[in-house]
Amino acid sequence: MKRIFAMAIALLVLAGCGQTGPDSLSLPQNTPPSAPPAEYMNCRILYQTEESLLLTQEENGEETGDLILLSPSGIDMADEQGESMQASQLEAGMTVQIGYDGSILESYPCQLSGVSTLQVTGMVDSLLPFYLERIDELYQKDEALNEGIEKIALDLGEVTNLTGQEKEALCYLVGCRYDKEAFQSTYEQLCEEGQIDPDELYYQDGVILSLSSQKGSKQTFTFSAMKWRSGLGAIGYHDAKAKQKGGQWQCEIENWFIS
Repeated sequence: MKRIFAMAIALLVLAGCGQTGPDSLSLPQNTPPSAPPAEYMNCRILYQTEESLLLTQEENGEETGDLILLSPSGIDMADEQGESMQASQLEAGMTVQIGYDGSILESYPCQLSGVSTLQVTGMVDSLLPFYLERIDELYQKDEALNEGIEKIALDLGEVTNLTGQEKEALCYLVGCRYDKEAFQSTYEQLCEEGQIDPDELYYQDGVILSLSSQKGSKQTFTFSAMKWRSGLGAIGYHDAKAKQKGGQWQCEIENWFIS
């Protein structure tokens, strides 16, 4: 498969990411070719806005590729029955088949060239939007802990109901939303790297957002979360309950702790 190196596009996407946030990620409009698609790619929608889709390549339920950023503008879209549909009807969790010209633009996330068609092929449960809401909620609590930070370390190792690409997508979206360097790490790893002095117990230029989940049923599970800046600066909760109702995930957070 031919790959096109487009560093200018990569810089454009990343610059827009830092300035706007995931609810306004934007890309140039597609100009579909008159010829049929040269190739097709099976993907799953991880996150969607009015202007863009964040996807991962997927085959037989297994993630097989990098994150993909796609503008739905100018694309012929169809539902599972082949009926025409609008971009506003797309949802996180939908599996789709995308027709494009066979070239991939090497930005981050990568982009498909000459996208002309998108057809929905199925639907799976998606918890990424739910966890993004929890991260936003946690980040905005006790905002004094965020003062002067440049980094957001996401400790997602104990989240059992997100895939590897969903966790990577969370980092990308959080970095875009708050215009910070966002990455996966743990307190122990940050200490080993010298970013945190374990004697001082203080993350000078960042915060750690830790999430963990406990196994439940298909419609319920429990989870915990914490924002940590120092030994005397943390906020979070334990054993909150998540429940799926009417196709949407909702949660009950009863007791926040502050230290």
